Amino acid sequence: MNSVIYYLLIGVIAYFLGSIPVAYIIAKAVRSIDVRKAGEGNVGARNVFHTVGPRWGSLVFLLDFAKGAVLAVIVSNESPARIAFAGILLLVGHGFPVWLRFIGGKGLSPVGGFTAALLPYSALIAIAISGLAWLKTRKFMPTTVTVIIFTIALAPIFEYQLEKMLIPIGLFILVGLKRKIDEPRTRVIEGSNDWPELSGDGS
Repeated sequence: MNSVIYYLLIGVIAYFLGSIPVAYIIAKAVRSIDVRKAGEGNVGARNVFHTVGPRWGSLVFLLDFAKGAVLAVIVSNESPARIAFAGILLLVGHGFPVWLRFIGGKGLSPVGGFTAALLPYSALIAIAISGLAWLKTRKFMPTTVTVIIFTIALAPIFEYQLEKMLIPIGLFILVGLKRKIDEPRTRVIEGSNDWPELSGDGS
């Protein structure tokens, strides 16, 4: 396939797959909550977990995770440059969805799914280890971060292509950048409600 056509096609697919606002849809359907204005103000699984309920937050995580995993499976046999391009557009779609006036999530869950599909063997071990983090903390964020760190850290054991290991690192750096971009808005929202108590950050 012509490179220009490929990048246009996969760019559109990746952006619109990422832009499906799962957290917003579920929070609105279950409790008529606009997650952009509730809790931490993030359109993501953690916010739904604490503002709508653990099972709904877990569902959002799984669906957002699946968005990334599906895309990674689609592009997994392509060149590292094409895989990276797809991952970036997935993150752009999730973080800046046209449907929500470009106010989206940070992208941790979909990038996690993308990473797990690229590095499946290390991801399986990381998921098992993350269960221990969940049992100890009962908190969403430490569990998710544990999966990410161990998936990447264990990847060399399975001799994955170096570029495939570097792509998730780059994507998670972009997740951190999105977090910084969102901070001024989310701090205002967090300060207007009981988010520290809801999330356990204030304990």
